[in-house]
Amino acid sequence: MQMTKLIAWALALSGAFAALPAAAQTPPDAAAPQAAPPSEAALGEFIVTGHKEEKLPRIAILPSLSADLEDVIVRSVVRRDIELTGMFDIISDSKAPPGLYSFDDPVDVPAWQNLGAEAIVKVAARPQAGTKVQVLGLAYFLNVGKDPVFQKKIVVDKADVRVTAHRITDALLGALTGRPGGFASQLAFAARWTKNQRIFRLDADGQGLEPLTDAAEFAVAPTWGPNGVLFYASSRDYAPLKLFSMAGKTVTPVKLPYTTSVYGVAFNKDYSKMAVAVAEDGKSSIYVGLADGSGMTKASGSELATRPVFSPTGKLAWIGGDPNHGSQRVYIDGKAVSPSGFGASGPAFCDTEDGVRLVYSVSVGNDNRDLVMSDDRGHGIVRLTQGQGSNTYPACSPDGRLLAFFSTRKGQPGIYMMSLKRFTTQLLTSKLGESLHWAALPPPPAQ
Repeated sequence: MQMTKLIAWALALSGAFAALPAAAQTPPDAAAPQAAPPSEAALGEFIVTGHKEEKLPRIAILPSLSADLEDVIVRSVVRRDIELTGMFDIISDSKAPPGLYSFDDPVDVPAWQNLGAEAIVKVAARPQAGTKVQVLGLAYFLNVGKDPVFQKKIVVDKADVRVTAHRITDALLGALTGRPGGFASQLAFAARWTKNQRIFRLDADGQGLEPLTDAAEFAVAPTWGPNGVLFYASSRDYAPLKLFSMAGKTVTPVKLPYTTSVYGVAFNKDYSKMAVAVAEDGKSSIYVGLADGSGMTKASGSELATRPVFSPTGKLAWIGGDPNHGSQRVYIDGKAVSPSGFGASGPAFCDTEDGVRLVYSVSVGNDNRDLVMSDDRGHGIVRLTQGQGSNTYPACSPDGRLLAFFSTRKGQPGIYMMSLKRFTTQLLTSKLGESLHWAALPPPPAQ
């Protein structure tokens, strides 16, 4: 096989052609697609959004009147995060009652209560000596009294102000809902950059986009590993794709017992196991072993297997296909769980408040793909998107409330974020790519 064909095949196997028609996604040795498309009734009902009025908890996020840049950053980050959750009706800044809103100024609880606020959030920041910044977070539930239900002051380095604001959001969401948020996190994905494909990272609120891999590399399949280390497969000068890790700016080859291309990598919840998809005998297979790449044993039974991903409970899913099952399907622990006849790609697990959910993309014709969701056995399938272009590579937030994915929907293509509680969708950034992965940041040093 020519090396250019090997690279193209690697992309097809890893799901990089998910925006193309089902036939174009099918690797050379997979079964031929069905002559007629199956009924989309197998994909379940579409969860309609935006057509039913729903009363959301009305909250106030106090404005920032400080000239300190740190204060503006903290307040804007927290407000953006809370907006992205889709869980609250946030009172407009234009309705803020007159008063003082500096770091030490008390909150005028009755004034906000008169505006219908059910909860009040105050965040602020102010410079300290040297490069230090003091950050404040407060939350009030007006039905439980006038004392804050959450209050925290911490001192951090100026360089950590944005990530600290995300951590404050997560703590505030924990106080307001009983389940901490997942905004102290980061996304990684692969996207074209001139002639090659590079790995990019992104903050959970759509800020901080930056390329991580060298422009001379062809890089695919990024995954966040232990301690925020990035793992990905990369090729130079048409060589086979090899696995690498990146800690900070340090790139290290990962030792694996394979000389063929690596198409994907995944870790289980506690990072004790690693799964890899590798080329093997003209096909591809999933192997599972220890996190350092040792002790690998074959886990897949389908002739083609790629895109491994572990569930929070330790189940292993992948995309596979063989002549007995037709087009590519989602397999969990060796059993096909996605509907037959729909080319599937990009499986992801979401640890939601209602249990673990499996989300993946399916081909629905006319070069379009939709996202569907089921339980972690493939039962109870519902559609998350319909008639909105090609929607691919779902990735779930660490708290299980939000789903990020790529969409080519008309007028505003990019990465979208969907609330898995309200099923509302917002544009996060206009960047398109493939192989989206979302993971929590390492915890901060003890204060």
